[in-house]
Amino acid sequence: MSNVAEKGKGRLSSVAGQATSLVTRAAGAATQAASLPAGKAIDAARSLNPVQSAPTPVDGVGAANKLLRQLGISAFTPSLGLSTDLTLPVGVGGAVAGPYTPGIGNLNIAGISVNAVRRGEILCGFVPVGVFADFGDKSGLHVAWFNLNTLQGGLDAPLGGMIDTVLDAVKSHIKAAPIPAATYNTPINTLKRALSIVPSNGVRGGVVQTGPGLVLCAVYGTVKRGNATYFFFPSIGITEAR
Repeated sequence: MSNVAEKGKGRLSSVAGQATSLVTRAAGAATQAASLPAGKAIDAARSLNPVQSAPTPVDGVGAANKLLRQLGISAFTPSLGLSTDLTLPVGVGGAVAGPYTPGIGNLNIAGISVNAVRRGEILCGFVPVGVFADFGDKSGLHVAWFNLNTLQGGLDAPLGGMIDTVLDAVKSHIKAAPIPAATYNTPINTLKRALSIVPSNGVRGGVVQTGPGLVLCAVYGTVKRGNATYFFFPSIGITEAR
């Protein structure tokens, strides 16, 4: 009996050590990003773009949590950060397991599942607090993950714009399914209307293949705001992938 207890204790120690390493590496990656150039060429190009819709602000952590809930995403711990304009940004990450499509729920067409997030996958999201123009390069945020059941993990999986991420995933699954083109215009338009609650405010999303199990996630990285770059340290949480 003592041998079983010792083996169990050793396994828990190993899992805890790897999970701690994941968060440490994510925090280190965010800190390293803060030391890189702020992408002045990209910022200059953005400032010359004459057609920019005014971004809708997410005013406070409560509003960020509400938006995530509306999308069916469970919120993580809030994230603090640093910025090149000497302010202290705040943001909230979160995740939802598949099969699921934010704004819709379980999306089926002609009895075939075409969800943005499939089984064995999770969708990680991030909502920054404040006003962020959502145009140009959207690749600054990343997610590090570790499956506590399979002991598999990954670092630096990129997040993109939330609306683009969801729509592109659903469209790719539709194209791969034996579904007549005439039958999917209506659900796609319905999905677009459901996603209209997402503001033009730097909201990010990304689908990650984790396999089933309890998945520890850390969302971190950068979001642009005009000529300033905001560096967010990890927003951490656990999601059960199915």
